[in-house]
Formats: sequence, structure tokens, C-alpha cells
Amino acid sequence: MDSLTQIILGAAVGEVALGRKIGNRALVWGAIGGTIPDLDIIANSFLGDIEALAFHRSISHSIFFSVLAPFLFGWLVYRLYDTGFHKTWYYKTAVVFINVVLLSALTFGLNYLFRQGDHPLWWFLVVSGALFVYLIYRLYRYYVIRDLEMPKANYKEWYWLFFLALATHWLLDCFTAFGTQIFQPFSSYRVAFNNISVVDPFYTLPFLLFMILVAGTRRNTSRRTLYKNLGLGISSFYMLLTIANKFHVDHVFDQALLHRNIKATRSSAGPTLLNNFLWSCVAEDENNFYAGRYSIFDRDPNLDFLNTLPKNDSLEQIWAQNKDYRTLKWFSNGYLGTFVTDSMAYLSDLRYGGFTDTITGPKDLIFNFKVIDKNGKPNFLESREPPKDMNKMFGQLIHRIKGY
Repeated sequence: MDSLTQIILGAAVGEVALGRKIGNRALVWGAIGGTIPDLDIIANSFLGDIEALAFHRSISHSIFFSVLAPFLFGWLVYRLYDTGFHKTWYYKTAVVFINVVLLSALTFGLNYLFRQGDHPLWWFLVVSGALFVYLIYRLYRYYVIRDLEMPKANYKEWYWLFFLALATHWLLDCFTAFGTQIFQPFSSYRVAFNNISVVDPFYTLPFLLFMILVAGTRRNTSRRTLYKNLGLGISSFYMLLTIANKFHVDHVFDQALLHRNIKATRSSAGPTLLNNFLWSCVAEDENNFYAGRYSIFDRDPNLDFLNTLPKNDSLEQIWAQNKDYRTLKWFSNGYLGTFVTDSMAYLSDLRYGGFTDTITGPKDLIFNFKVIDKNGKPNFLESREPPKDMNKMFGQLIHRIKGY
């Protein structure tokens, strides 16, 4: 899932592992551990679009990595505190610098996201700026000038913290459509249950609230334990609900196909962005793909509209031996639609669906790749062209979630 959610989950399991012994430090190191696997995106600068797509969520998101890497991370953190280096000004300065950069980036990003036109909302700027100043003040008062205590945790306990943070990271990612190569380096098989969106505020925000309450409560108190259990319990319950929704929508979609006398060889359904109510559905037979959307609030279980997208087998035969094309087929689990224009071809991962119910071309779909001829050879490039009017798109999404 998104990085913020992984940070929150990492903090939560850090609290489970060592919260009683070292307090909020467990939250911090758990959050860091929950972030580590996603640092594989650094490699994107050195890889092509398709190579980067295949590399993300591979070895750093594997069972192998989550078992072995904590030996190193656990030892480094154990030595950090055991030698007293965490009390030096060198270390404290580095920590303050990182915190200031992250808080600045977060404040800027939120104001950019919630801007009005080309300018930030003045009240949101004031609120976020005041929160930024307050957090910097707390960093100074409770970290910079404070004589820090020595955490009473042994090497084995630090290993356990990092193992939990890394293992729950790939476990959570397995529930998305993007999937996770948890068996690397032995297999590139992607585990993708496809029951929750990569960004789902209904999962993340309640979890975040309770972790903030945990951080603001004294260690070894019943209230802190209650907040921790509520955060983990509510998020886990919501995840179970998404799995139930997945089974329900899969069944509805299969029945809708039968209602249209479509003998699909296989089908799949996954939630659309930011919610678990509106689902994108795709199926295929020998000649066509079928794509549509279904809201759990729809009154008609047969899907209001189902797009028929013919396959382009001639192009597939031409590209069949191309490495990038094979990677895209693997990544999309074979749900790869082809659209040809006068100047180029587009490949679309149909699992992610479209911006509206009607699909007439690649611009109606969310996850596309351009195929451009370069010196007589196809060149595959990721193409993300979001709608020009994002407010209109979100309005349409909310309207469609309400159902027909």
C-alpha cells in the first residue's frame, strides 16, 4: 500500500514488539522498518520504465529479505544505543535535519494537494504551518536538549522488531492488485489478493489516529494498550470486510457475465482508488476482454454497462518475444488491452479499470503504457496522463460510488 500506511503499520508492530520497554522509540524504529522495503524505488533512477515496474516489490518485499535483513538492522540499532552514540551531537544533528526535511516536505505536499487553483488555501496554510512549528518545538524540547535514556532492549528484541516491520509490510502489499514477489529470489510469482486499494483512507486514517494517541500516552499504561489494540483491531476488521467484499463482487460479476451469455475463461475484480465500495471488473474469453464497474450500492447486480474490448492478437504475436512486452503481460496477469492510434499503440492494464463506466480508448483507462517505434523496434514506456480536471474526476467517482 502507500508509504504512509506502511509507516503506520510499522509503528504499530514496533509498539507491539518493544513499546513496553522503550516507549515511543519503538514507534519510530518500527516506522523506519516499515519504510525500508519501499526504498527500492531509488533504483528507478537507474532502470527503464518496465524494468522499474518489475523491480518494485521484489527482493526487498520478500520473505527472504524479512528474515535475513533484521540481523543487520537489529545489530546496527543495538550498537547505536549500546555505544551511547545516540547521545552525540553528530547523531542528534542528523536526526533533526531528517525530521525537518520530512516535515517540510509533508507540509508542502499537503498544501500543494489541497490548493485552490495555483494558490494554497490560506486557512490550511496557517493550520499546517502552526502544526509544523509546534512539532519542531517538541523536537527541540524533548529530543535536542534532553539527556536521552538508554533503551533496555537486547539484540534479539531489536531483531524481532525489524522482522515484524518488514514481514507485515509485504503481507499488507499482498492484499493489493499490484501484488508482491514474496518468494524472491527463488521465484518472481506475484501474490496479489486484490481486495484493497493501494490507497484507502478508510483503512489508514483510523489507524493513524490511534497511533497518534499511542504516541501521546505514557508507556506501560492500560490506556496506551487500549489505543494500540483498537488501532490494530479496527484496521484488521476493516481488512476482513474488504476480503468479504472481494468474494461478494467476484460472485456478482460472474453472475453478470452469465446473464449476458458471456463464457469467460477467467475474471477478476478489484477496488477502485481511495475506496472499497466501487469495484473495477475485468474478464476475458478467446477474442475479447470485458470491463466494467460495480458499486456495492448498485441496485442492478448485472452491471449497468459492460465494455467489450477486442484483443489484438496480431500485435501480440509481433511483440511476443520482446522482453518488455513479456514483463507487462506478467505484471498485468495477462489482462493487457491493446489500443492502436495513428502514431502509436497503447497497452493498458485492465485490472485498474477506467475513470468512467464507458471505455473508448486508453485515455479512459488509468494504467497505460505507450509503444513507440524506435529504429524499427518497439519501445515500451509508462504513460500516466491523469484527467485535466481532478475535482471533476473525484466528483464523478463519489457519484458512481453511490450506485445506480
